[in-house]
Amino acid sequence: MDTYEKERLMTREELIHFGHQYLKGVGISSICNVCIEIGGSCCNYCDELEEGKGCKNRNTSCTAWLCGFLKLILYKAGLLDEWEQFWEQIPGQAYRMDYTPAIVSIQKEIEIPSIQSLSEAFAKDLIGLNAKHKSSDNIIELNDKLDRYITRFSIYKDEEILKKAKNELEELISCFNSYQFALQSSRNEK
Repeated sequence: MDTYEKERLMTREELIHFGHQYLKGVGISSICNVCIEIGGSCCNYCDELEEGKGCKNRNTSCTAWLCGFLKLILYKAGLLDEWEQFWEQIPGQAYRMDYTPAIVSIQKEIEIPSIQSLSEAFAKDLIGLNAKHKSSDNIIELNDKLDRYITRFSIYKDEEILKKAKNELEELISCFNSYQFALQSSRNEK
């Protein structure tokens, strides 16, 4: 839920912590664990990644960035726009680098969701897809496709293009039965 109150000051570290708490509420570990297991982690080849320990230098850029899978989860849950708008307030983000000032003024805050069940179901479907194809290439390609499709929704305004892209997106995830069931259950609870 959006909150528009007076300006709030947050440190760079608080922003990173908040971002991680938000992503935990989304269920990030379910998705990341699958990708790490199959060798398709978004963090591969990053200089800050330490074998067996993870990231040794968390930053706002990597915290704000979403892979195609997480974009899909947030998009379908109706949370992607608020996530992106929150991070648009934060200056200094660059690819795997961070020039964010020590203290940042926040005008718009967002609440931490509790939709881990969506990510858990999606991860279950990813594991099944990977087992079916016996190659991580399909999972990595799917991640890229989802990213491209969902990015189109924020770029294009033409209704015909958007309708076609949404139909193609639904086709891409049509075999994700656990996820579809979890998504429907989540919507029925509201």
